[in-house]
This record gives sequence, C-alpha cells and structure tokens, in this order.
Amino acid sequence: MNNPPHQRDTTNPSKGYLYASLSAMMASVLIVSGKWTLHTISPLALSALIFTIGAIVLGLAMLPRKRWKRISAIDARGWRWTIAFSVLAFVAIWTYWIGLKMMDPTLASFLNRFETLVTISLGIVILGERFTKGEGLGTFLMLGGIVLMRFTFRAEYSAGFWVVLFAAVCFGTAEFIAKIAVRYVDPLTLSFLRNVITSVLFWIAVAFMGTSFEGAGSVWWGILIVAFAGPILTRPIYLYALKHIEVSKVALINQSQPVFVAILALVALSQTPAPREIIGGLFVIGGCLLIIISRKKGQPNNNSRHQQ
Repeated sequence: MNNPPHQRDTTNPSKGYLYASLSAMMASVLIVSGKWTLHTISPLALSALIFTIGAIVLGLAMLPRKRWKRISAIDARGWRWTIAFSVLAFVAIWTYWIGLKMMDPTLASFLNRFETLVTISLGIVILGERFTKGEGLGTFLMLGGIVLMRFTFRAEYSAGFWVVLFAAVCFGTAEFIAKIAVRYVDPLTLSFLRNVITSVLFWIAVAFMGTSFEGAGSVWWGILIVAFAGPILTRPIYLYALKHIEVSKVALINQSQPVFVAILALVALSQTPAPREIIGGLFVIGGCLLIIISRKKGQPNNNSRHQQ
C-alpha cells in the first residue's frame, strides 16, 4: 500500500479495548453537556465553535517532534479517505445535534446505536469480517430494540427520532471509512485534519445559512467541555482503538455509551426516559452484550490479520 512507516505499528487488542471503553465514557460526557448547551445556542453555532477549538488544540499537539510533516506524507488515497470521513462526520454531527435538541439525551444515545448496525454491515460486506450465530442474534435483538423504541416514543420526539436515525447512518458509515483511513493516516493527524475540514465546512454553513451566537458567553464552559470531550479527546481515542481492533468490536463496545449517558443525564439534567421508552433501549443494550459475549467466546487467534 506504500503506507508511511508509522502506519505499520503492531496491533495490541488490550489497548484497543481500553481505548474503545474510554471513548464510550467520554462520548457520554459530550452528549449530556451538549444537550445542556443546546438549551442556549443553536446546533450550528455549537458545532462551528467546538471544531474550531478542536482544530486549534490538536494543531498545537502536532507541534512536538514535527508531527506536521506527517501531513505532507499522506498520499492521494489517504486524502480521499480523510476527506470522505470528515464530510460524513460534518453531516452526522450537525444532524445529531439537531435531533438531540429535540429529545431526551438518553433516548438519543440509544437510538444512535443504530450506527453499529451500519458499521457492522459494511464491515461484513466489504472488510470480510465474520460473526458467530450468537453475534448475529444480538444484532437482530438490537435492531428489534430500535424498532420498539420507534413505537414507544412520545409524540414530541417523533421528528427527533428520524433526524437522529439519519445521523446514526452517517456516523456508522463514517466509522467504517475511518477504519480504512487509519491505514494511511495516523490517528492524531487524522483527527487534526478532520477537525480542520469539519470546522471549515461549519463556518461555510454559518456564512450561507446564518445563526446567532448570542448566549454563547453564558455557556462558555459547556462549549469547552463539549470541545474537549468530543473532537479533542473522544475522536482521537476512538481512532486509536480502530488501529488495534476490528471496527465492529470498537462499535460494539461503544454500546455501553447509553448507560453512562443515562446516569449523567439523571444527575446533571434530572432527565430520564419513561419506562415504556427505555424498554427498547434495554433491548439494544441486551443485543450489545450478547454480541460481545459471543465475540469473546468465538474469538480467533489470528483476527489481527484484518488490521494489517
């Protein structure tokens, strides 16, 4: 593939599982703090601000040891995957914030797990990843949970359901593309470029569509939390997880995210889903657990070859 030398690091599954778990926990902080901040400013304003902050901070992280030189070493294929990843992330993030503004954060997090089905399907069809019968059963259980959630949602959440579902499709596709992109671009550089490209796209959207930044000063610390919990920390950690374990495994471990979101939303926002709404979410989590258990039992010793 003519990959840069630093892309040929050996994989470490233990690190991959650790990074994936940390990513899920950080993402829960991102969602709950984002929900609080969206009470004051628009999804477009929030996105433009956090990705600008993210680009600056990660740009500074590129200074030591002249990491900037890695950008010039990226070949045409690396740039294509990086741009595709960034554009999909732009669409996914914007629509997710719009949907999150309309509904309970725990329900939005449950529903966004649909991205896993998208990522898994792409991994099976294109990357040749394989699943056991137990993992397949868990996948159908998750899908059933999402369908159940649709029929138990409160009427005021109906529009938000479809917006978040669309965002989940974009997220799932973006994660699949990210798995390919990290073969050509190291996670830190990919995260930096993704922040720069996404930031530019959001400011173009601001210029064409317009949005108010009034009130941003009163929630500045919430904006900073979202920026650090999202583009600065969660995304690089997630990309490092993708370097060490299969994309389907990373996505599955991230199914624990709604549990963290539910706890934080209850403590910080005093929000919790109605019993009938959370049942579907529990089906999703149950499917996740079944898949993870099945993956653990049927794990082949040589699956790391998919990472090379």
